[in-house]
Amino acid sequence: MEKAEYSLYKGLQRPLVFKIFKGKFIYWAVGSILAGIVSGGLVGALISSLFGIVTMIGVSMPLLMFTINKQKRGLYDKKRNYGIYIISPKFHSYRHGNKTGL
Repeated sequence: MEKAEYSLYKGLQRPLVFKIFKGKFIYWAVGSILAGIVSGGLVGALISSLFGIVTMIGVSMPLLMFTINKQKRGLYDKKRNYGIYIISPKFHSYRHGNKTGL
């Protein structure tokens, strides 16, 4: 019997990329744009369309800049705390009916 050889598509483990956004940051960018549209629409309906457009740009752009900044740190950005940590026990020990450690 011969072994069957199949080609393997190796791009499956890579994150999805759209324009400059990768992986989960695509959803962050879409949320930023939607937040700008909703807030701009509300302000435009309540005050004026000019203030609505300014609000839409004023909300969307900082959120998109924040998303781009977070993306530069990586898809799986984690806090890395270096040092020695001493964790005190949360439970007290009881021996022979007497309370100790209080």
